[in-house]
Amino acid sequence: EEPLVRAAASHGWGHRVDIKPEHEMEKVLYACDELTGLIGAAALMRPTGISDMEPKSVVKKFKDKKFAAGCSRDIIRQGAEMLGVEVNDLIAETLEAMKIME
Repeated sequence: EEPLVRAAASHGWGHRVDIKPEHEMEKVLYACDELTGLIGAAALMRPTGISDMEPKSVVKKFKDKKFAAGCSRDIIRQGAEMLGVEVNDLIAETLEAMKIME
């Protein structure tokens, strides 16, 4: 398989496809796909959007199972575990990356 095709497909592992993320980029995509949705939803709820959002705000939304209920917390946790990082650190890093891209 082509590496980019594999990376694109593997981020749906366990709920859309059977291609397990093995390479670092595949693991990052798997971990961050759901998380960016959660962060994006949280940003929509704020008058200032994502620009001054703090990781603790996202962690609070992460813990609220009713908020952005379609974003799987289990996938986010599993992705963080695959990368060998804590969920709170993954949230902080992903939030910072999204701010840069804003």
